[in-house]
Amino acid sequence: MVGVILNLAIWFGLHTLFRETVHVGGLALELPVLASVDAWAVLLAAAAALAIFRFKIGMLATLAGCSLAGVAIHLLGGTVR
Repeated sequence: MVGVILNLAIWFGLHTLFRETVHVGGLALELPVLASVDAWAVLLAAAAALAIFRFKIGMLATLAGCSLAGVAIHLLGGTVR
């Protein structure tokens, strides 16, 4: 069960932080295209980690704050998906 959760966390993180990925060989392995990093997504992820681990803000408050920030960035023409 832990492996499934870890796999999903890596998959969602990879596809959130990078706009493009490439498949490697015949394996089901995807690697990010480093030039396709979404700077706004990285900033929001770092802000969430800082809020939770440094300032001990709860998960729901952090999720709400990052959601509002993501909507604001989107409405202002940013690239957060």
